[in-house]
Amino acid sequence: MNKFFIYTFGCKVNRYETQLIIQKLKAQNFICVPTPKEADLIIFNSCSVTSAADKECLRFIRQSLNLSHRPKIILTGCMASNLPKDMPTEVEILTDKSVLFSEPTKQTIENFEGRSRAFVKIQDGCDSFCSYCIVPYVRGILWSKHKDLVLDEIRNLVLKGYSEIVLTGIHIGKYQWGLTSLLGEIMALDLDFRVRLSSIELNETDDKLTDLMIKNPQKICAHLHIPLQSASDKILKLMNRKYLAEGFAKKISELNKALPQICISADIISGFPQESIDDHQESLTFIKANPISRLHVFRYSDRPQTAASKLSGKVDLAEIKRRSKELLALDILKRKEFLAANIGKVRPAVFVGKNKALTDNYITIPDSPKTSGIFSALIDNHSII
Repeated sequence: MNKFFIYTFGCKVNRYETQLIIQKLKAQNFICVPTPKEADLIIFNSCSVTSAADKECLRFIRQSLNLSHRPKIILTGCMASNLPKDMPTEVEILTDKSVLFSEPTKQTIENFEGRSRAFVKIQDGCDSFCSYCIVPYVRGILWSKHKDLVLDEIRNLVLKGYSEIVLTGIHIGKYQWGLTSLLGEIMALDLDFRVRLSSIELNETDDKLTDLMIKNPQKICAHLHIPLQSASDKILKLMNRKYLAEGFAKKISELNKALPQICISADIISGFPQESIDDHQESLTFIKANPISRLHVFRYSDRPQTAASKLSGKVDLAEIKRRSKELLALDILKRKEFLAANIGKVRPAVFVGKNKALTDNYITIPDSPKTSGIFSALIDNHSII
């Protein structure tokens, strides 16, 4: 048994940890194969942030169980700590993913296979306990990778040709030695690359971060993903979020003024318990009126153990789907508006494979010539956000 295939579901942290798993298995003389049909061992690195994520992973597991050569199947990741009742008994459950790569706080990746941008995990865990979120229950305690290890990892990846490094974690604003302090040391690396933040909470986008972004436009991408989740203050309180809609609007307006052409993307949840039509409309109106460039829309689903799962006033699934369609339509509109405002602009970009370039403010430019490092790219009518 020396051929393996790995399915990765969910967030950038999972993708990073998949690379650690691949790295360790290859060091043990395993061969990574391109299809599950060739594998003696299949690993599912799972996500459980929504019930839809559970169902998707289960579907692939059942397909793998039907393979005629009967490979060994291991489930790890968040769903391993939140098992559905219908999980097939033939699957080996590994709740401690670190077994697959050992000492996670000290692990670094040597490369990021199949990708032109590299993710670097700087921390894990979350203690915010938003009422809808299962992550604090399945990800464990907060920890951070020492900054010297992070700097060495980035240096090695850049020297191997990765022009963009995406700093990722479950809650990177909780980085033990300070996110902006870490960014300051990353800026001091005398190498040709740039850094993108995967996601950051509103209350952690402080003036120090804005100043760093203003002073280092070639090194820090003009793109922040800031979860919104709702623009109804009533719903934000039920969600146990630590801000109100007015504060969110004020912060992103300041960011947009300080950093023209910045892309601000946001998560939004449709159909949270007790969300009325008026609450939903508040979110639509808020998003239309504010400089949000794109949305990640999630349909609410109960997650075991969470406070939201125990709330009354559940929204009907058909209504959740209807509201999510409205949000998705608004997402298309906001993307078009942001792209239109950038047509004719020249932005720093990196090559991202298949003849595409990605600008610092998250616009994809097709038919770009392959090159290394950061280069200037013209945003035109063929560009995509």
